[in-house]
Amino acid sequence: MNSKSLTCCVVFLLHTNLLSSTSPSSLIHVNSTTSILNVTLPHSLSQSLEDFALKTLTNQHHTGSLYRAVLPKNLSGIEVSIVRLTGKSLWTSGARFSNVLIPARSVSVPPARRVAIVYQNLGNWSNHWYTVPGYRLITSVLGFRVLDVSDQDNVKEISLKMKNPVKILFRDLSDEKMLSRVSCVNFKAQNEDKEAARISRMILPGVCYGSSHGDYSVIEPLEKDKKKVALWRTRWWLWMVGLVLGFGVLWFLGFVCTMGLRILRTKKIQVVMEREANDGEVFESRWVGGSKMPSATVTRTLPESESGFENCSHG
Repeated sequence: MNSKSLTCCVVFLLHTNLLSSTSPSSLIHVNSTTSILNVTLPHSLSQSLEDFALKTLTNQHHTGSLYRAVLPKNLSGIEVSIVRLTGKSLWTSGARFSNVLIPARSVSVPPARRVAIVYQNLGNWSNHWYTVPGYRLITSVLGFRVLDVSDQDNVKEISLKMKNPVKILFRDLSDEKMLSRVSCVNFKAQNEDKEAARISRMILPGVCYGSSHGDYSVIEPLEKDKKKVALWRTRWWLWMVGLVLGFGVLWFLGFVCTMGLRILRTKKIQVVMEREANDGEVFESRWVGGSKMPSATVTRTLPESESGFENCSHG
């Protein structure tokens, strides 16, 4: 009996030690580490990066200063920074930090007394997290998120309403020749967005424009797609040249037909006039100066004397 009770006590103690080793704090640590190592969605990665950025603000209290977040080694290559602003300063001056230029007259939705902007540069992780079918990324993915930090215990992601578009600068791209082959791509911040990625034209070298927070990059078509694009552009130019030439040929044919009709009409009038001339009196032609003109034969009527005058003269 004593041996059984001793065995039960040992089992109870082992069970208690196992439970204590898997306390909530340790479970949270394991889960948080796993979420960082095994995140499968860009949105979950952004949430993890936001958490690291917010930890930076716990010891930094200067509003309007940009702070670099410290990331674990398994996320080396990614750069994250954060700045805290008031809603008033965001409206008055905007936010010009990192490679993202948020214009003035921007307001958070819903309105927030204090906001934090998290800037992300995914670096060599860009191709791992984002792909665009038929294209390849030629720059790192740059992005930003806006957080409502008015209540430190209830931090939530919010959006911005801007009068002018936000500018994302890719400083390594400055060649204007690339504008014909590269495009800007905007990856939506929320994974429930219907349009996951939006491709737009790059107007200025190294500058992309956006209307909301999210991630941005620069892409170019793959080699096969480059050939398709080049073939399409060649065909498009051929169609345009053919269209212009076609209109030119049609105009020329119309002009020739119009002139031909005029000539035929003139000749017809001349034929009619010649017929009428042949049916009437024939006139001789004489040259007067450099012109050939019709001339009639001069026929002079002989004078006839009246009988009365003749008798008088003879008498």
